[in-house]
Formats: sequence, structure tokens, C-alpha cells
Amino acid sequence: ASITGSSCLDTYVKFIIGRGFANDKFCKAVINSQGMTVDALLQEIAKDFGKFKGFALHVNYNANYRISSVSHIPFEQLRFEEMDKDGKFHRICTHPDWGKRATGLRGFNIKDRIWFNFFNPDPDVVAKEVEEEGGWLGYHGQVLYYSGDGQFVYPTPIFEAALTDMSNEEGLSNITHRNVRHNFLPAGMVIDHDQTMNSEEQKNAVEKELLEFQGDTNAGQLMYVNVVGEQKNPEFVPFATSNFDKDFEQAEKKTPDIIGRAFKQPPILRGVDVGGNFGADLMTNAYDFYNSITESERIVISEQFKKVFSLWKDPAINSEGDYSILPKVYRVNLTLAEKLGANLDKVLEMLKDVNMSEKAKKGILIKFYGLEEDDINDLLEDLR
Repeated sequence: ASITGSSCLDTYVKFIIGRGFANDKFCKAVINSQGMTVDALLQEIAKDFGKFKGFALHVNYNANYRISSVSHIPFEQLRFEEMDKDGKFHRICTHPDWGKRATGLRGFNIKDRIWFNFFNPDPDVVAKEVEEEGGWLGYHGQVLYYSGDGQFVYPTPIFEAALTDMSNEEGLSNITHRNVRHNFLPAGMVIDHDQTMNSEEQKNAVEKELLEFQGDTNAGQLMYVNVVGEQKNPEFVPFATSNFDKDFEQAEKKTPDIIGRAFKQPPILRGVDVGGNFGADLMTNAYDFYNSITESERIVISEQFKKVFSLWKDPAINSEGDYSILPKVYRVNLTLAEKLGANLDKVLEMLKDVNMSEKAKKGILIKFYGLEEDDINDLLEDLR
């Protein structure tokens, strides 16, 4: 419910994903029976990595002990088994609702648990697991569990230190919401001195009528009190209030910056005008900075994907062995010359090199110069 926290997390995840894997063929490869592509898998695990600082992949094998299927397992559905006497875990378990948040739709059933062994592609290990689970038809596969806080550790997210501030922002929004819904009017008591009201039923009827008269946006702002005594006209006594507008204003200004610092995120990336509006130079610098901050996350994902897909049933899925993820690039209506800047002459010289294949040229232009495939095709077409 924190708008800054939600925005920062969304930006963080987008920078982890970057522009996807450099190898376009690998990016589009279908990797399981549900039709999921490598690109779609990257999107899913990046969300988990951003939110939890960890992610998990489910893998299965064919009879040749090559990986034949890879899927995403929601990270929050995973729990380690109880430690053995040496303080080690040997299996991991999934359940769709450990937090029992969906019990209104379906009851919590311990039988919904599925146990998996940890990722280990050694053919001897896989063969033993297959035998223990009754053969290939009953084999559940393995889970590659990555935690940013270490092996076999439940990680904490990078924004953990700012959770209180996110809660503060939610509280400030709630206060503003209540004030707007109640027209910024103070609460108070309606005191009724009517002596003719000699039953609790009559009193309740009058109180209900008053509350309904306010309408839904102001309901609950009045307290009704019936006083037995001298007969007078009803009176409204407002509750004394203090003006905390300035205190709230200071908190509203400070809180987003604190949350942004937890993500190490430049304010301009969450839509804050930093004085130069949203100039191209400022945005380019912000992109470069945040690409450097999220580089380690992209490297981690690349390494884990390499572990899995270097053992894929069809080696042609990524024959080049390139599992790198391209960082984001800020572009707004720039010409190719502006995008390349001082590198323009080098690129033109390389494009004219008749000894280099178009495939090699494309790879260099994408990976080292950050050009889009459409731009590259246009360049090559002009030089043909």
C-alpha cells in the first residue's frame, strides 16, 4: 500500500530484466509443456528476485539425464525441510498457501505439499532419485533454489530496512483519505436534552436517523448523547483538534526519499523533478547509475541460467553460450548518430568489413553498442 515502495520495486525489477538476454534465439526458446519461453521465465524470476532477493527454478530430466523442462516456482511457496542432526537441509517443499490467506476459497490441506530434491545434475544422483520415486513417470524433478543471502538461507529483501517507512506512507495516505471522505470536518457530539424520549428504542431510532442523514462519506463522524434533564434544543459540541498539517507535510516529503535510498534509486527514476525537469542527460546518467547498481543481479541470473541451460536436451538452444542480460538504455527520439556518439566512425568501419559476418556484426552492435535489432537492420540494409 506504499505508492513509493511499489514504484521503486517496479523500477528495480525492470532494471534487473534490462532488455532481456543478448541471444535473441535463446530468449524466444520454448522450455516447458505450458509454452513458456526463456524471456517469460526471466520476467517471472526477476519479480521474485526483486521482491524477496531470491528465486527458484523447477527442472526435470529425460532418460539421457539432460534437462528437458524448466519452470518457475513462486518463491514464497517454498520452505526447507527440518534440519538434520548436522544442521543441513536435504529437500525443499512447495505449498500454494503457507500463509493460509486463501482458506476462504479452499481449505489448507497438508497433502498439497510436494517435496523436491535440490538441483544436482549428476546423472548418478538423478538416477538414484528416479529409482526412489518409482521411475520416470513418478519423478518430481529438482529445484534450483537461489538466495541472495547465501546457500540454504531464507533471504531478506533489499528494502527490508524501509518497511517501517512504507507503512508510514500507507498511514499518511489513510489520514488523507479519511479527511477527504469526511470533508475535513471535525468530529463531535450531538447532545439531545429531550425528556420525552423515555425508552432506549426511541433513543436508538433517533441516533440511527442522525447517522444515516450524514451520508456514506461522513458516517461515524457524530456521537449521539441523550441527556435527561432540563429540556433544551439539541446542541453540537465539536471535539477539540490540533492542526498537524505541517507535521504531515514534512513526513510526506521525507518518507519517499528514505524508501528510495533503500533501493539505491535516483529520485528521477521514480518521477521526481530534480531541478532539470527530465532532461536526456539527467535520465541517461540515472540509467547508467542504476544499471551499475543492478548489474550484480543480472550477473547472478545469467550464471544460474547457464547452470541449467548448458545441460538442455538440445544444445542448439544456445550454441553460442551467451547468457548475458543486456542493461536498459534510455532513448527518446534519438537518431542513430546521437545514440552512437563518438563510436559512430568505429561502427561504420566495422559494418564495411567484408570479412565479418552479419551475425557477428549484429552481436557486437547489440552487446557492446546497445543498438536495437531494427536499428541494426536499417544500417545493414543501407550498406548492402
